[in-house]
Amino acid sequence: MRVAVTKIVGGEQLGELSQLQAVAESIFGRGQRQPGWFRRKLTRAGVEPGLSAVAMQGDEVQGYALLGRVASLGSIARGAGVGVVEAARGRGLGRALIDFASERARAAGFASIQFLAEPERLDWYLGQGFISVDAQLSLLGFGLGREQGEPPVTAAAGARLGPAPLWSWFPEAWERTPANERAQVEVEHGRAWLTREGRAWLVHRAELSAAGSSVSELMLALRRRIDVTTPVVVYPCSADAAWLEALLASGFEVVQRSHVVRRSLPF
Repeated sequence: MRVAVTKIVGGEQLGELSQLQAVAESIFGRGQRQPGWFRRKLTRAGVEPGLSAVAMQGDEVQGYALLGRVASLGSIARGAGVGVVEAARGRGLGRALIDFASERARAAGFASIQFLAEPERLDWYLGQGFISVDAQLSLLGFGLGREQGEPPVTAAAGARLGPAPLWSWFPEAWERTPANERAQVEVEHGRAWLTREGRAWLVHRAELSAAGSSVSELMLALRRRIDVTTPVVVYPCSADAAWLEALLASGFEVVQRSHVVRRSLPF
């Protein structure tokens, strides 16, 4: 009986990359993700089939490496995930997928590629020639309940970005989120950019309004606009941020750790 050979092909060969949702869920689990989560991820990350790689064995997907174009990152192609199905692991497919996508990124004029690595996956990425350029945290708190007269957080257009955010995910993620799932909120001490992620509000970006304001005051004012049972997630928070301890002392806790890893591409 002839065994089908696994081939690495460009993402465009798959037609619609959203077809990878079932594969992604088989690798990483569904968790509490909402319907359509994978298509939303592809859109927000700016994933391009022409920069991405898929491992195929006959008609079966064995794995993928997704790369996107994010203007705010300049010459860095941003990775949106690498995964290999359990039955195909240990055969070097992850490295082959990364190498294929890297070559496409290089041909498209990018100088490096960047992924987000969980701590247990960091050594694997380092073994593929990546270096860790930042350690990031996700923080979790909850709304404090709206005070009388305070309006709730609702969908709104974004204000112009300031030059010195406390933290910021890539701005395109907020901009590419459907308008009815995002908000830009002005509160005492500053403003914040948020998106709905299931039940939670994710705070993508925050800016102080005055030199004398503090991050804990800003987040306290924001949480007073959000119902008590609603989770509030802060991401990405640098692990060495000067204000981290103050935010933890105000009721947030670390719920996830990750590393930004980057690999240079040869000219």
